[in-house]
Amino acid sequence: MMEKRNKHWRIEQRNRIYAAKMKLYAAYAGEFILNEIRVNNPRWIELYEANWNPVYKSVRKPCSCWLCCGESYNRRACKKEKARILRDSFN
Repeated sequence: MMEKRNKHWRIEQRNRIYAAKMKLYAAYAGEFILNEIRVNNPRWIELYEANWNPVYKSVRKPCSCWLCCGESYNRRACKKEKARILRDSFN
């Protein structure tokens, strides 16, 4: 039987993804400001309880800038870069 995808299910999924993101940030980032206190290397549960960066609860990424999106692959720029490297290596 298929589970019902109701409001409660969506809230659980949102919290699951938010917790996974907080685990990732706690593992790789160094310093955070939680409740106006500077904390070095917090545990992920501290980030979760302080509701650090709550925009991640509603969306996958906070905005569409290149810092938040990550660098996307640009085929044309990659081909130009390879051609430049080859041209420079032969000259």
